[in-house]
Amino acid sequence: MTPMRRILMLVLVSAWLATPLQAAAEPDLEAKFREAGDQLTCQCSCREQITVCKMQNCGSATPMRAEVRSELAAGKSVDEIVAGFVQRVGKQVLSAPTMKGFDLAAWVAPFALLVLGLVVVSWIVVKMARPRATVAAAPQGTAGPFDARMEAELRDFEEES
Repeated sequence: MTPMRRILMLVLVSAWLATPLQAAAEPDLEAKFREAGDQLTCQCSCREQITVCKMQNCGSATPMRAEVRSELAAGKSVDEIVAGFVQRVGKQVLSAPTMKGFDLAAWVAPFALLVLGLVVVSWIVVKMARPRATVAAAPQGTAGPFDARMEAELRDFEEES
């Protein structure tokens, strides 16, 4: 074999061996991009995650995607990238509230209101299902204090008409 063929063969073999290593690193970056993109919200009117914003040439999602990709390529972690966006833009850039402080209320309140609603509805259903207490009728033969007066007024009415 000539020296030129050996060099060419060596270059081809090394390129062939480097391809799987590069391909293995690429899905890792893509997974990290997806993880970061799912945590960040596009700041245009769509209010979707930057990975799913469908606005063509979006003035918010397109630069945010490029920034996330470049920071991932520079070796930053997903948490560092998200924290950088929160520091620069504010908490509205997050796609979900954090599990700390007052933001915890956004996670707890819907379930608390659901339980409260179930308690109120159950209470109303029980109240409606119970038979109402009826006024006990006076036994036959005993006239209440108003019975005699009513009978007298009925007699007077009948005499007048």
